[in-house]
Amino acid sequence: MSKVVITGATGFIGQNLSKLLPHSGSEFFLLSRNKDLRFSAENIHIVKCDVLDSAQVKNVMKEIKPSHLLHLAWGMSPSDYNLPGNFEWLKASINLLENFQINGGRRVIIAGSCFEYAWDQALCIENVTAPNYSNLYGASKNILKDYATTYFKHHNVELAWVRPFFLFGPYENTKRLLPNIIVSLLKGEKATIMNGEIFRDYMYVQDAAKIISKLIFTEFTGVLNIATGIPVKLGDIGKMVAKILGREDLLEVKTPEVHRNRVVFGDSSKLHDALKFEFTPIQNGLNETIEWWKNELNIDILK
Repeated sequence: MSKVVITGATGFIGQNLSKLLPHSGSEFFLLSRNKDLRFSAENIHIVKCDVLDSAQVKNVMKEIKPSHLLHLAWGMSPSDYNLPGNFEWLKASINLLENFQINGGRRVIIAGSCFEYAWDQALCIENVTAPNYSNLYGASKNILKDYATTYFKHHNVELAWVRPFFLFGPYENTKRLLPNIIVSLLKGEKATIMNGEIFRDYMYVQDAAKIISKLIFTEFTGVLNIATGIPVKLGDIGKMVAKILGREDLLEVKTPEVHRNRVVFGDSSKLHDALKFEFTPIQNGLNETIEWWKNELNIDILK
């Protein structure tokens, strides 16, 4: 039985992915620093470990000796991509990867980001589009990818590096655009989209979680966009939410001067070739997300 260590299980992607694990025949070890996680499945173990603590990581890897590693954890503000903490996560990630390899690890999946790309061109293509070093988040992720690629090639460890684009769904930070709109409208409050003319590649987070979970045990290696390949206008997606909730009167869509990176989307051809994955229609994903927020907020007590 494979032993899989997962970091970031309490994060946005991680909480959606964790629900898929009981259906797998492998043994999973979820590293958690703060949250008290609960799983009834016998194949899921909660391990108290701060990924930023090198000594703790060393001890955990030595004790578990995992065959697989899924590294999702990374501390980042939803609105500031230049926090110096990115360098702390870069160092901690290198320590994690090295200790994984030293203890016999064979396959790694690491979550990068579409912010690794320079957005000078609308379409972002793996190993073609120029890397982004304009902010600390994108730079740190790119440095980690280059280090991991060289390090694991030298030690014959498989590496799959995934780049999620713009995800939405349950457990998303309310400071981000879509949950902010959904929560505001559910509460009967006004919601504003500051630039409705921007196009972004949105995917339902549960699709991303399924894709990543499949990659754990496939033979795919290299960089892979987690993207639909279809850009959607922010104003349009906001209007979809407002229409579902019947609160079009509370949504304001502003259209200031055209943004220099007006359109950003990922090439999804490699993803289709690797997994033949069919995406959840955005309308369906929004419906499910809104229902989740209704339950999360106990909407019956709200206006």
